[in-house]
Amino acid sequence: MERKGNEIKKVVMTGGSGPIGLALIQKLLEEHVEVFLFQREHSFRSAFVPEHEHLHIEHYTLEQLKDYEPEENDYDVFFHLGWANTGKTVRNNIEEQSKNVRYSSYAVEAAHKFGCHTFIGVGSQAEYGRKEEPLTGDMFCEPESAYGIMKLCSCHTTRMLCDKYGMRHIWPRVLSGYGKYDNDGSVLIANIVNSLHHRPLAFSKGEQIWDFVYMDDIANALYLIAKYGRNHAIYPIGSGKARPLKEYIKIMCDQLGEDIREGLGKIPYSPDQIMYLEADSSNLIADTGWKPQVEFEEGIRRVIDFHKSWDVYK
Repeated sequence: MERKGNEIKKVVMTGGSGPIGLALIQKLLEEHVEVFLFQREHSFRSAFVPEHEHLHIEHYTLEQLKDYEPEENDYDVFFHLGWANTGKTVRNNIEEQSKNVRYSSYAVEAAHKFGCHTFIGVGSQAEYGRKEEPLTGDMFCEPESAYGIMKLCSCHTTRMLCDKYGMRHIWPRVLSGYGKYDNDGSVLIANIVNSLHHRPLAFSKGEQIWDFVYMDDIANALYLIAKYGRNHAIYPIGSGKARPLKEYIKIMCDQLGEDIREGLGKIPYSPDQIMYLEADSSNLIADTGWKPQVEFEEGIRRVIDFHKSWDVYK
């Protein structure tokens, strides 16, 4: 079916040095889209942001967005991926997390100044809380962390502001993404690093039903959402192929030459452990034609090869 999409020539972004943002920049540049990136100075992943004639970087914090006056107002889409205080130690800090609701509103105001017709704010599985069925866009949300609560609040406040300015508002919710630029706190990256440093591996029992989706597939979803997504739509982004976490771990361990039995069950479940995570991406697929392309076996191989290429492991 041929879809009539929005033309995307110029976009604005926050959060471009994060794992999803880096993949999205690469996707946009491949599609010959001009990217204007707000980036925090001295971001530890900024070295991975490419130099490109169609990528312009301004060193602004999320707080400073409210003061920015663009020289041009002919941009199409604003991708808001930026979020302050994402570390585990501050995810339940209400004061720190609540700042992001204000920052998200600044992003919409900036999008309006840039002349954007579409605002895309990237949400999270944390907005749902713990569920025992595939996550949908219209599912009732019961977030249990300050991070999840403020993400959900930002979804509603940015939608209200977009309606005020006549902008299309879309809120994709990313499930468990993984990729080359993930932080060392993720179960996959932490144990890849442990293996390459010849340190013991450590996992939970791995009984959780989980839905991993590769960063490049997430980036492609965001691009297609910008072109074809419906106003006010909420799109969960996942592979749609949930399976026990220990099956993913086994695939990773096999590629690393490790014995999964050495590390499985070493880490106890946390009191708020999510035991079921799966996306129902049927609306996303129907509206945009998106489908994940990278199977976990291939994706984790790319991640392992990327980390092996670092001199620190040689």
